[in-house]
Amino acid sequence: MSIEFLFVSFCLALLPGPDILFVLAQSVTRGFRPAIAVSLGLFSGLFVHTAAVALGVAALVAASPVLFKVIKILGALYLVFLGISALRAAPAPAAVGAPIANSQAPFVFGKFYRRGIIMNLLNPKVIIFFLSFLPGFVPAGSQHIGWQLVELGLGFALVSLVVFGLISVFGGWLNKRFHIARYSASRPFAWITALLFWGIAGWILLG
Repeated sequence: MSIEFLFVSFCLALLPGPDILFVLAQSVTRGFRPAIAVSLGLFSGLFVHTAAVALGVAALVAASPVLFKVIKILGALYLVFLGISALRAAPAPAAVGAPIANSQAPFVFGKFYRRGIIMNLLNPKVIIFFLSFLPGFVPAGSQHIGWQLVELGLGFALVSLVVFGLISVFGGWLNKRFHIARYSASRPFAWITALLFWGIAGWILLG
């Protein structure tokens, strides 16, 4: 695995996209730990994409516009569901002058980890990206192309995890600095969260 590959992977992982926006939203609204759990879920999803490329499954998805569209729709629907869930979990509108709620559901690692891995697996753009990006770094004449793709995919996943971790730290700092979690149980904040999820869904579906 070359330094050039790692550098390019780092630059690509930093580019604005649904995954980074999702991690940033979790870290800003809920703090560092939920964002890291989501990041580990996204990281795990990249393992599946790597295996799909190595086994040729990604090529089948890329060759089937219908299957590609179905995966995109499922991913968008999942994010729509998260938005609706955020609204349903929010308290009823408080009376004028009532204090802002300061309660928040307890952190459950598995809940946020699942969100990350499901979102990653239901984003077909990641499949196509891996299919087009990884083979370009396989040495010419390699006798073990499958293992080379696995190595490159794991390398990209680790670089992405570092980037997600940095985003989680930054968002978690914003959360602490401005006490954003204090407002996260309010109805208006639930609408902001829902609209953010729906915006990401539109990004995936229409992009």
